[in-house]
Formats: sequence, structure tokens, C-alpha cells
Amino acid sequence: MSVVEQLKGQLHAVAQEADQGAAGLGGFQNKFSQASQHVQSLIQGSATGADREIAEVLDAASKSLASAVESLQIASHKCGQYAQQL
Repeated sequence: MSVVEQLKGQLHAVAQEADQGAAGLGGFQNKFSQASQHVQSLIQGSATGADREIAEVLDAASKSLASAVESLQIASHKCGQYAQQL
């Protein structure tokens, strides 16, 4: 097997792993977002700083998950594109 064929195979493997990771994280992101929104609705209007802080932390975590999913999807797409160009 040539180096180019090995590279193509590895790129496709990375793309597949990225797709699987994105799918898994996407499912977790949905569950996390629902739970987070429920917590935030329960503490909404609270006057304590701790409540606002937990709401901000949950929101930041949700945004990070969305960013991770998007990054994995982009990585998968780019790896697949590059493999096809070889």
C-alpha cells in the first residue's frame, strides 16, 4: 500500500471518528441543553449571585458543546475533501 493510500485511509478514519464524535456530542448537547434550561427556569428571577453564576456556567457549557460539535463536523468534512483530492 502506498503512502498516499495510507493517508487517504487515515483521513477517512479520522473523518468517521469525527462524525461519530459529533453525533454523540450532539445527542448529549440536546439532553444537557434541556436539563440546563429546566434548571435556569427554576432559578429565574432569583436574587442571589450564585444562581446567576450557575446559569452563566450552564450557558457557557452549552455553547462550548455546540462549538465542539461544529468543529468536529468541519474536521470531518475537510478530511473527507482532502482525501478525495489525493
